[in-house]
Amino acid sequence: MSDAGGDPSGKPREACGVAGVWGAAGDAAPLVRTMLTALQHRGRQSAGIVACRDGVLTRRAGAGRVTEVFPGPDGLPAGPGAIGHVRYGTSGGAGLGSDAALAQPAVAGPAGRPALAVAHNGTLIGAETAAAAHGVPVRPGEADTALLTRVLHEVRARRGLTLAAALHEVLPSVDGAYALVLTDGLRLYGVRDPHAFRPLCLGRLGDAWLLASESAALTAVGAELVRDLEPGEVLEAGPDGIRTGRLPAPGARRASCVFEYVYFARADSVVDAQSVHRTRYAAGLALAEHAPPPPGAVDPVVVAVPETARVAADAYAWRSGLPTVQGLLRNEGVGRSFIGGTAADREAAVRAKLSAVPAAVSGRSVVLVDDSLVRGTTMATVTALLRAAGARDIHLRVASPPHRLPCFYGIDTARGDALLATGLPDSALADRLGCESAEFLPLDLLVRAVGKDPADLCTACLDGRYPTAVPASAGRTAVPTHRRALA
Repeated sequence: MSDAGGDPSGKPREACGVAGVWGAAGDAAPLVRTMLTALQHRGRQSAGIVACRDGVLTRRAGAGRVTEVFPGPDGLPAGPGAIGHVRYGTSGGAGLGSDAALAQPAVAGPAGRPALAVAHNGTLIGAETAAAAHGVPVRPGEADTALLTRVLHEVRARRGLTLAAALHEVLPSVDGAYALVLTDGLRLYGVRDPHAFRPLCLGRLGDAWLLASESAALTAVGAELVRDLEPGEVLEAGPDGIRTGRLPAPGARRASCVFEYVYFARADSVVDAQSVHRTRYAAGLALAEHAPPPPGAVDPVVVAVPETARVAADAYAWRSGLPTVQGLLRNEGVGRSFIGGTAADREAAVRAKLSAVPAAVSGRSVVLVDDSLVRGTTMATVTALLRAAGARDIHLRVASPPHRLPCFYGIDTARGDALLATGLPDSALADRLGCESAEFLPLDLLVRAVGKDPADLCTACLDGRYPTAVPASAGRTAVPTHRRALA
C-alpha cells in the first residue's frame, strides 16, 4: 500500500505483511493475530484484522504494533475465516492520513455489513484507471488499496459476479506489485501479481487453509507450508476446497524481489522454495572470498549490524577464520521511531536503537558486516559509535551491492538523490561512511547465493533493469524508460 511514513534507519522498508485463514471453526482471528505477530518486521505502523462469520465481516484495526492493537486473543471477533495486515508506510502517499486511518484491511459494502475486505502488500499503479473504466468515482485522498476494494465490490455487485470473476475482470488493468489476501465472508482468496514481485504462500493446519507473506507466519501457528503462489495466480479457498486460476498477463516475466532474501524476510522463512537463511549464509561466504579482511589487521573481529546481517556475518567469520563478537547491541525497548526526516533526527534515532560494546571492540580491527547500504544513515552512525568505543580501525563488508536506484514495486528505498551511493563509485563510499575500507558483494555473486535464475529476480534498485515501464524521472537518477525497462 502506498501511504505516508518515515524510517530513520536508512534501510529499505517493505510496505506490508498479509495473512489469512479459512476453515478454523471460530478461531480464525486469533490465528491471524499470531501470524501477524510473526510478520511484525514487515510493518509496525498499524495492524488490522477482519473476521468472517455467517457471511458478515467484522473489522478491528488501529495504529501501532499487533500487540498494541490486539493486546490478546480476547475480544477478537469469532468466525471460521479472517484476514489481517501489518503496515509500513511508503513515501509515495504523504498526506493520505493517519496511521489509524490508513490501517488495513480495507473494506467495502453496505454500512455495518461490509461485503468485501482486502489486505494488500505492494504498490498499485492504475487503480484510478480501473475505477474510471468501471464507472467508480475516485474519492479525494483515497489510498490505492481502498479504491481497489471499492472497484472490486462495485463490479461484483453490479454484474452479479463471484469475487474470483471480479478479480479476473479488474486486476488485468492494474499494474505494479501486489500480493492480495481477500475475503467476501464466504471464502478466502489470495492473488499474486503476474511478476510475483511480492511473496505470498499457502499453508495447511488441519482442515484450515492459510495464506501469508512468509512461511514463518505459518510456522508460528504450527501450520505446514504447502507452496508459494505462482505469478498471476488467483487462489480460492472455501468449503469445497481449493480452486486456482491465472490472470491474463501476456509477456510478463517473473521478477521476484531479491531483497526479500537480503533483508526483508525473516531468516527462518522459505521464499519461493528457497531458504532465506541459506541464501544469507551463502552470501556471507561469497563476501569473505570476494572481500577478505584487510592484511595487517590488529586482533581482528567480525561484528554484525543487528539483526538481519547476523547470518551473513557468521558465514563471513567462519570462512575468514575470525571470531565474531557482539560489538553492537540493539535496544528493542525504544519502540517505534517514525520521527522527523532530517539527518540529525535519523542519527539520533539510530543512536537510541544501537550501542557499541567497548569491551568487545576496543583496540581491535573491526570487520563490520551489514546486509545492505541504502541511505547510509545507519552505517555512518554505527562507525562513529564503534570509534567512540575504541575500535582501532573499521572495515565495512556488505553482503549486497549498494542501492543506487529507487524501487517502484512496494519498497521505500527513497528518491534516487537520497541514496548514498548514487553518483559515487564504491571506492568513495568508505570516506563518506567514516571507515578505512568498504567492499560490497557484486550482483552476480548475490544472485548466485539466492540460487535463482537471474531472469526471475527483480534487481532494479541495484542495476536499473526494471522489469516494467517506470516513471521517466526518479529524482537525480532520472533515466529514459526504454533504457531501463525490460520486457
